[in-house]
Amino acid sequence: MVLRAFATLAAIAVPLLLMIDAVSDPLPALAWLGPSIAAACALPIVLAAKQARGQALIGAGLAALAAAATPELPELLAITRAESSLVVHDLREGSLPADQDGYVAVRGFLRSDWQVDEYRVAKGERPDQNEQAEAVLVPLLGTDAAVIEVEGEELERVIVARVSPTQLGVRSLVTLRGRIGSVSPEIVDSLFAVQVDEKGQATATGLRPQAVLLDTLEVPTRGQAITRLALAIASALLSLLLLWLAVPRSQRQTAPNAA
Repeated sequence: MVLRAFATLAAIAVPLLLMIDAVSDPLPALAWLGPSIAAACALPIVLAAKQARGQALIGAGLAALAAAATPELPELLAITRAESSLVVHDLREGSLPADQDGYVAVRGFLRSDWQVDEYRVAKGERPDQNEQAEAVLVPLLGTDAAVIEVEGEELERVIVARVSPTQLGVRSLVTLRGRIGSVSPEIVDSLFAVQVDEKGQATATGLRPQAVLLDTLEVPTRGQAITRLALAIASALLSLLLLWLAVPRSQRQTAPNAA
């Protein structure tokens, strides 16, 4: 019974725990930790299953796979709903919090008057700028004013949105869903300039605004999210079955033989 408890812990309990935000939020920098814990829970079965060790190893691997797939599932399912349950952050009310990451929904103005075209070409080749870019990087701000007055001495966090070229030309308020990522300083310098006085502009690193990328083109579809959920469930259940069957028969007895 003890080994079967380890099997249930590895295949079911650990993946379910990783779906809880309080558990999974600290893990992005330690993505290997969840699968490692699941595999460690299955280790006693692997050591005990002398006659079915290969089967137990496959079960441990599937448990680790399920643990690796589950932390992002709630977020993926939420972001792909027709009516997303994500709270919309309105940039008119303030900049995006510094600790915000993952998938988010943001409302603001796409400033298509400043943009950087993005082409996908092989290394060493030049893009054909006569063709339409595959993606465009533009500021997403809480105002459509040409110049933004900064209150205080610190610059607010700004957003660079990666969108399809078909979304440009809209000056009205838009709500975008995407994933937060990093953006290169060169892109930030191309899209933003800090005016230090009425005469000049500064692009020095110390005056460069802190920026993050909102990638709206890497959001999975509903079908992709459901497929990932199905694979995680199938991996967990198959892992549980393989680990249970790998337990030696002597370990499966629940009561001692009568004298």
